[in-house]
Amino acid sequence: MTEATYMRRALELANASDGSVAPRPPVGAVIVAPDGEIFEGRTKRKPGPHAEAEALLAAGDRARGATIYVTLEPCTVAVSKPVSCAQLLIEAGVARVVAAMQDPCPDVDGRGFAMLRDAGIEVEVGSCGDEARALIEPFAKWITTGEPFVTLKLAASLDGKVAAPDGTSRWITGEAARAEVHDLRRRVDAVVVGSGTVVADDPALTFRTPGLEGDQPLRVVFDSSGRTPANAQIFDNAAPCVVIAADEGEWPAEVVRVPRADGGVDIAEALRVLGGRGLCHVLVEAGPTLAGAFVSGGLVDRLVLYLAPKIIGGDAPGLFRDGVKTLTDAWHMRVDDVKRVGDDIRIDARPVR
Repeated sequence: MTEATYMRRALELANASDGSVAPRPPVGAVIVAPDGEIFEGRTKRKPGPHAEAEALLAAGDRARGATIYVTLEPCTVAVSKPVSCAQLLIEAGVARVVAAMQDPCPDVDGRGFAMLRDAGIEVEVGSCGDEARALIEPFAKWITTGEPFVTLKLAASLDGKVAAPDGTSRWITGEAARAEVHDLRRRVDAVVVGSGTVVADDPALTFRTPGLEGDQPLRVVFDSSGRTPANAQIFDNAAPCVVIAADEGEWPAEVVRVPRADGGVDIAEALRVLGGRGLCHVLVEAGPTLAGAFVSGGLVDRLVLYLAPKIIGGDAPGLFRDGVKTLTDAWHMRVDDVKRVGDDIRIDARPVR
């Protein structure tokens, strides 16, 4: 096996933790002992171990003289554990550390590499770095700003309609696209909808595709008028739920009050509340009103748009209820990827700021 193969396996392990370890970043580690035996670990939710600690526990004495491939710089801060990962590697006698990237956490940020080098351990950085950075992008934003990374997911017909004139919207996209959305939900810490979506669609907001493992995301409803039905699916026991409300209301879930802004919930304040709870990645599955508020407020980090090969036409609702008044004020996006998913098209884009 090549070194790149070991790092890709570490990334696979990290991917298995994505969406289930916040506020920790998803990290994977592969230890290759001098005799070639392999030991693996991935970060678990607190108070479980970090990836390096789990791999070292599996390797035991065979870690001495080994090389460890890890997707993120080993930490130097012993939080909820007696010893930092960098210190554990030093004590285990690891000879070499190959890391994909430096930790963006201000408390680490190169200190782990320096600590390892000072102990005489060889350190190499950069293998599969782009893939590792993409995987921890939500954590990187949260750890440096205190606010979650926001992915806005939308689905529409080719002519940009999100529902028929009679309000029916299930299912605009096909099974393959819906399966991808379930995997998106697995990878995030919370799924956000507006009360309008709950009233119209009564979504479950959980991932239910066979084979997907991990913690269900927190379900969050933004309600500015108290109209979320108390018997909605989101209040079942499949996953926890929080209602973020601007007005009075009672629901069978935790309720968080935030100020009103622009006629609805103060979205920026709501995101700060979620970030304060250690939620790094939020998926917004919004209707036209909330989607427009997120985009116009500059609160979207990534847009995932599914277009189905259907044309609805007429006065059916579009992707955004309110928009700009002139073309020069249009919300500019950078398209990163266009991909066919079953019969649908997925566009990945980011705001140009």
